[in-house]
Amino acid sequence: MAKSLDDLLALADAPVEVTISKGKRPVRLRWPSFQEWHDLSVAHRALKGQDPPAELIARTVAVCVANADGGREYSDADVPTLVAGDPRVLMQLYVKCWETVLRNDEQAVQAEEGK
Repeated sequence: MAKSLDDLLALADAPVEVTISKGKRPVRLRWPSFQEWHDLSVAHRALKGQDPPAELIARTVAVCVANADGGREYSDADVPTLVAGDPRVLMQLYVKCWETVLRNDEQAVQAEEGK
């Protein structure tokens, strides 16, 4: 059975907790707004199979990492700080973002519809 709009909105408010190899505690990822997701998706598609630049990887992580209130932990102004940080942490978070809160393939849709 398809979820109601209220059910979908409730999902949007629930952060996903992920753990990375250097992490001592889980990191919370937020469901981005449609506009945030769309902007990232368009930027990644424009790469046409090329590797994303560091700034796009960091911007993706900045959109997804949640603070304690479920909002964004990092703003776009924090992207240079993320780029300068530990690349292993940044890349693990980037992968986790696409595996969870940014994922939109048919398998992900079917998994949500089956709940």
